[in-house]
Amino acid sequence: MSTAIPPLPSESAPIGLSEPQRVLNTFFAPTKTFEDIRRNASWWVPWLLGSIIYTCFIVTVDKKIGFETIVNNQMAQAPEFVKRAMERVPPEQRRQNIERQIASQRIGALYLGWLFYLIIAIILAALVMFVFNFILEAGIPFKNALAIWFYASLPRGLFAILGIVVLMIGVDPSGFDLENPVATNLAAFMDPSTSGKFLYRLCSGIDIFAIWAVILLGMGFASQSKKKISATTGITTIAVLYGIYVLGRAGLAAL
Repeated sequence: MSTAIPPLPSESAPIGLSEPQRVLNTFFAPTKTFEDIRRNASWWVPWLLGSIIYTCFIVTVDKKIGFETIVNNQMAQAPEFVKRAMERVPPEQRRQNIERQIASQRIGALYLGWLFYLIIAIILAALVMFVFNFILEAGIPFKNALAIWFYASLPRGLFAILGIVVLMIGVDPSGFDLENPVATNLAAFMDPSTSGKFLYRLCSGIDIFAIWAVILLGMGFASQSKKKISATTGITTIAVLYGIYVLGRAGLAAL
């Protein structure tokens, strides 16, 4: 009979966070969520949650404002070269174009918003991953980058919920901006017709929830890096990318 001492049972591997814990920690302890993504880069829960909240927001917009008003407001704020092009179109054709735009925006937002959200997230997550991997040599896998993007986008869900509350309370339909429905930035207190479209779009980009998302993205991408990257470096990189986007968007609006 063997007298060998049997090996002690190995300690069980630490249990990771549940999906509800990861969602909650994104708001209160984001480092825990981002570290857990290194264990499991699942992203479907924050994507599904964001899609549901966005759909609820769009349904409320459709009921309280209507997409005809939304399109008319967008045309009023369109760049001058777009307005000039529309003026050269015959009235009947212009009316048909507007009707098609109303129908396409309504159908796209109500029924395909979840798909657009996924496609845009894939593109932007890949772009940010490329910047981190090419410039900072971070070596971040795409699945991790996509998970970071969706979890860091969760604060935008709060933004949409606030938008629903504002719409339920009541707003002036003629002044409603679908891209800026809540007063969380300076542009909400400005009149684009007097302040200028460049300044209006620039100020709309300096938003509390956008800054929150920038910080989370910077922390998240830094946490996934195989090469040691500080959270400050990650946040600064995301802030530069976001600044380029805001300036480009403001410049396009001013054309």
